[in-house]
Parts: sequence; structure tokens; C-alpha cells
Amino acid sequence: MATAYTECGAAGISVLTEPNRFLGRPDDLRLTRENSSLPILRKDFMVDVYQMYEAAAWGADAVLLIAAALDPDRLLDLYAKASSLSLEVIVEVHSEAELPVALECSNAILGVNSRDLTSMQTDLSVAFRIRQSIPSGRLTLAESGIRSRHDIVALRAAGYDAFLVGEILMRSPSPGARLRELTGAGPE
Repeated sequence: MATAYTECGAAGISVLTEPNRFLGRPDDLRLTRENSSLPILRKDFMVDVYQMYEAAAWGADAVLLIAAALDPDRLLDLYAKASSLSLEVIVEVHSEAELPVALECSNAILGVNSRDLTSMQTDLSVAFRIRQSIPSGRLTLAESGIRSRHDIVALRAAGYDAFLVGEILMRSPSPGARLRELTGAGPE
């Protein structure tokens, strides 16, 4: 999969390593590193400093910190530890209420997830609404609910710099071709 994503125009690859909820393995990250030079995001629920050390040791370039899953002090501590290990950080928000602490992570990429963590439903209007509250100049990432090239074009017009798509690729019989469609490098 890493080779296909690399060849088909991905800017980075997210990898789940948590075995119980996501059926991932640490070796998935290591194998991805061996097969791609793209930046790799460890996309697990990161809640402990030890996980930052693991991410760095396994070859990740970045980690995901979910504001809704961490109290503000913990989020800031994990952000500082990740930064000290030269890991990029994506701080993920689901609402405007989570933005103040996310914005304190001054060099973090701000990820806006359109998936409601309670219902697991996606609503792209969340991404459009929250983007309006993020200061210009911050690197932003739209997450979840992206289904088409049209969605990416609209989100880019709203100010998003990058897009995290996973489910739509993993459910596709040809993830590489689907990625090319989403990026505009192939037919949709």
C-alpha cells in the first residue's frame, strides 16, 4: 500500500499501529518506512509520552493529538514532548471550543475532523465552519468525510492546505487509482 500511495501522488501516509481497536501493528509503521520516503503519521490515539518515543523509534515523522481525547495540560505536554523528539504534530479538533488549546501549539498543523466521535457520522459542513475560526497563516488539514475531487476543491477554496483521506481509499478495490482521482491526476 505504501508503494502505491507513493507512486500515486500522496503527500504523506497515515498508519495505525494500535492492535485492539484498529487492527494495526508497530510493524505496519516500520514496513511503511521501509517502502516509502513520504512523511509518515502515526495516527493512533496518542495519550502517553511513551507513545511519542515509540513513534520516533518506529520511523514516524508525525503524530496525531486529538484535543477531544486529552485535557488541555496533557495535550500541551504531549505536544512539547513530540516537538522535542523532532516529530511534527497534527492537533485535531472537532469544534470551535477545542481551538484555543490547539492554537497554543504554535507549530502544529491544525487538523479539523468532520467525524463526530460519538455518532461516527461525518459532516463536511463542520470543516467549512471551523476553518473560518482559524487564523490565516496556520497550516490546516481537513480530515474525514472527503469522498470526491469536488470535496477537495471546495475545501481548498475554503482555505485548507492538505487533506487526510483513508476510509475511501481503503474501501476502494484500487486505492492508488482512487487517490489519483481525488488529487485530480486521474478520471473521477
